[in-house]
Amino acid sequence: MALMHPPIHCPRGTIFILLAFLAYISNKSGVVVTATSSTSIAFVPTSTPFSPPQSKSSSSVIAFASSSSTTESANPSPSESSSSSSSSSNDNEEDKTTITVALTRELGKNTKIQSAIQNHPMLKMLGMKQDDLQIVEMPCIEHARGDDLDDLVQLMKNGALTSEKEEEEYQYIVVTSPEAARVFGQAIKTAELDVETMKAKVVAVGKATEKALQTQCNLNVDFVPSKANGETLAVELPPVMEGTKNNDGVTRVLYPASAKAADTIQEGLQSRTDGAFQVDRLNTYDTVSATFDDDQTRTMMEDVDIACFGSPSAVEAWLGNVDLALGIESLPDEDRQTAGNGNVVAACIGTTTARACLESRRWEARNIYYPKENPGMDGWADSTAQALGDAMERKFWGGGW
Repeated sequence: MALMHPPIHCPRGTIFILLAFLAYISNKSGVVVTATSSTSIAFVPTSTPFSPPQSKSSSSVIAFASSSSTTESANPSPSESSSSSSSSSNDNEEDKTTITVALTRELGKNTKIQSAIQNHPMLKMLGMKQDDLQIVEMPCIEHARGDDLDDLVQLMKNGALTSEKEEEEYQYIVVTSPEAARVFGQAIKTAELDVETMKAKVVAVGKATEKALQTQCNLNVDFVPSKANGETLAVELPPVMEGTKNNDGVTRVLYPASAKAADTIQEGLQSRTDGAFQVDRLNTYDTVSATFDDDQTRTMMEDVDIACFGSPSAVEAWLGNVDLALGIESLPDEDRQTAGNGNVVAACIGTTTARACLESRRWEARNIYYPKENPGMDGWADSTAQALGDAMERKFWGGGW
């Protein structure tokens, strides 16, 4: 099933973003953007182009600038001015639109994406103020000890990463997440391994993992693929032709990973035709689903408009909590696929997580946002900002997801 970027909604979506941009420019320049010579831009929807489940919107109207009327007196009386001010204040309260974004990484690990969203230029362009955006932490996963962690520690103690003996060498250590880097660092401490003696080259899937290896393990990273995903890493990692075990030309890779990680790395490397790879995967940690309490469940089902997912495990856990809220957790998969996802759109860190959303059959492709060209934190924030714009558009027109 192919992944597709959400479609561009034309002409209304285009008009919405354009008007937001014009309003932003007018605010910066002090010039009022007008639809006519005497009327500022203000839209009231006359139709509902979207007809999925009921929106979580508190309003279906977004005003970009206050409207004025050519029939009103140019100099209203004090009583009229007071009445108009009070009415305008009440209208602003009624028309207020709040977008709620849920961050689903483990508690305390959402700081970067939260900051990237809050400081994204799209928010200013859309005219969103601080209280127009509500960000809540709703951790979907918890980490647990992996079955192979002791094996990794034993490998380190036995000198598999440092020995001069060719049969005990790995050419690469591949790390594909900050959590995998953290666990690898713990193993280094347990084994009392001197990282300066390590002979294998260190590979990180992306910048965040590279930074984690530097801070958690005191390791310099030798290779990072051009795109932060397993598919690209498996294609671009150079084979090692010399200094391999028995000089057989087989590049040996140690891959400490999550037990939930897909087989993308090992399958991709082992299918290469430009060199032979042997991948020894060790499941050094596991992810378990977190169960939401009553308040979190209410927030998930009633308030959240956009859920930010950093892994397929988070997607699975989110849907598990939706199933619990609906009382359908014991139904077969095919029956639960029609139950929805809590009426949220998904903003995903990359293609692997986006594919998990799509293959769950709980989201339409148009409601899955992900960075195709720039996976990682910045691309994730861009995708979330795009989702914010579309969320405001749909609430503006009075429709749901």
